[in-house]
Parts: sequence; C-alpha cells; structure tokens
Amino acid sequence: MPSSIFSHQAPGLLLKIKYPRKFDGTALCISTLVPDFNLLVNPFLTFDFRNITHSLLGLLIFTIPLTIILTMLFSRYIGPFIANIAKRGSRIYKPLRYYGLDEWDHLKKKKYNRRYFVVASYSAFIGGLTHLLLDLPAHKYNLMFFPLVMLNPDFLLYSIKDFGIITIGPIQYNANLTVYQLIWFIETLITFVIALYLLRYMKKRNLIKNWYEEIPEVSR
Repeated sequence: MPSSIFSHQAPGLLLKIKYPRKFDGTALCISTLVPDFNLLVNPFLTFDFRNITHSLLGLLIFTIPLTIILTMLFSRYIGPFIANIAKRGSRIYKPLRYYGLDEWDHLKKKKYNRRYFVVASYSAFIGGLTHLLLDLPAHKYNLMFFPLVMLNPDFLLYSIKDFGIITIGPIQYNANLTVYQLIWFIETLITFVIALYLLRYMKKRNLIKNWYEEIPEVSR
C-alpha cells in the first residue's frame, strides 16, 4: 500500500477539486486512512484485522460508519485546531500554511443534515475503494473479496533482489525486494507528490474558503 498519510489522499483530493459539489472532501480523505487502522488494533486481536478492513465487506461495515464519525470530529475539532496552529507567526509553521492547513477552520461550518450523511457515506465508500485499488498490486495477497483470500499473480511475487537478513540491534529484517514491494515504493512516491501538489493548488486558489462561503448549501 502507499503511505497512509498524504499518498493515499491523492485520488480523494483530485475528486474533490474536480467535482466539489458531488463529494464531501473530508470524508473522501479520512476514508483513505481508515482501512489501515488495523495497525492500531491488531496487537489486541488474535487475528489480522486487515483481512476485514481491506475488503469490500470492510468498506460497508467498518470504513463507512467510522469515516462518518471521524469526519464530524475532525471538522468540528481537529481541523480547526490544526488551522489555529498553522496560523501562528513562527516560521516553523510556514509549511502548514503553504499547503493550506491554516484554512481547515472552515471545516467547522459543515452542516450535519440528511444531505451530509448521504454524501459523506458514498464519499467514504469511494475514498476507501481507492485505497483498496491502490493496494491491490502492492501486496502479496488480494483481500478484496474476503473471506476469500487470493494470492496475487506470480509476477508480483518475483524477487528482484534479495539482500538477505539485515540486523538492526535486536531486530532482524528479511530484505527481499519483490515486484509488489517495488510497486509500493513507486506508488507512494508518485501519489505523495500529487497530493502535495493538489494541496498547494487548493491553497493558491482559496478553494476551501470558496467552497464554504460561496456555496454553503453543498456538503463538503
């Protein structure tokens, strides 16, 4: 999978910019994070929760409801909090302002009406689906149709370079670069650059402010 933060948000940002009246941008972006929440809960479970979160079943029973809740919390509290930090005069916060995080306080204007829940729901589904699709060629197993687990095609499992066992202190790591791992690196780099470009694009054109002040009836 590409990096959960910034990289996975590239498709969601692009959809929001292209069709601002059709999608809730916050739900689009948060839903691209939710499938990787298995990393937080796996230590407390006796099975790999990723099997569920990275499936179409998981989109329906986990990603969509959790995204709606997190979108409300982020828009009401976390986004404005980050915006207040970004607006501080210190140069250390300049990168946050450069990419428009100082405008996230507009998110608190979001209206939680019936339209919000409809738009946020399908935005969450689409955002989560982009996560699964980007992950497909970047992992050993295909979990899309869990409980059916399928091994990815052999060419994705091909070993490009086996560096053997690398030891760092008490940690040992089998550094075997496969095709699917190379795809992971490429996807992460490309989508990371695209996401930063899109954030800057939104900032330069004051898109977040415009979405909330010029068309207030639209779910964002």
